[in-house]
Amino acid sequence: MSEYAVKISGLWYSPNGGDSILKGIDLTIKRGSCTALIGPSGSGKTTLFKMIGRLIKPNKGYISLHGLHSDLKKEKLGYIPQQLGLVRSKTALENVLIGAHSRIGFIDTILGVFPTKEVDNAMKCLEMVNLLHKANEKVYHLSGGERQRVAISRALMQGPDIILADEFVSNLDIATAREIMEMMIKVKGKDITLIISTHDISLARDFSETTVILKNGIKIDEISSSELDNNKIKEVFT
Repeated sequence: MSEYAVKISGLWYSPNGGDSILKGIDLTIKRGSCTALIGPSGSGKTTLFKMIGRLIKPNKGYISLHGLHSDLKKEKLGYIPQQLGLVRSKTALENVLIGAHSRIGFIDTILGVFPTKEVDNAMKCLEMVNLLHKANEKVYHLSGGERQRVAISRALMQGPDIILADEFVSNLDIATAREIMEMMIKVKGKDITLIISTHDISLARDFSETTVILKNGIKIDEISSSELDNNKIKEVFT
């Protein structure tokens, strides 16, 4: 298996023939690492995430996951969107079980028909994020931090090699956001590659090994996260 979880070369994206959102992106992300994408709103972070997740296709260039250029849908990807995408009227356990849909089929997922093995797996995923005691709570009863943990559990339920987390702690207070990031790093271990996008420079600096900086659809830098300083921040956000 390739040492790189993600390799991107010459990536361009222009929706409907309009202005380019991404412009010639080249990027490599090591397997098992945590990489942060930072940049102002409109810099292309979410679009890049959707391309890695095969939700949209580039106009030019390619993305390979673990050295494979074709049929990337077979790769195991977990995706945590900014708004989390939870079903508020369902329980924490039911939301986590949605992560098993690729294994059990769409119809059974909609009907809530899950094999005992998958229910056991979902309970283990909730236990990993210290939320097993809330398994039968409706999501709308949970706090913001607890909902984040449900979203992490659902991503883990997919059995991912790569997790994409798009501004997934942006709506939390600083203390809770850091708690969630600490938990995320712990549960991902050495086997899962984590890619986060964030506006919080301190989270990028403290929890990722590498920070990729996007601005106006261009990758303007790729540095060790420990090198993030005030000068670099001003360069990005002004």
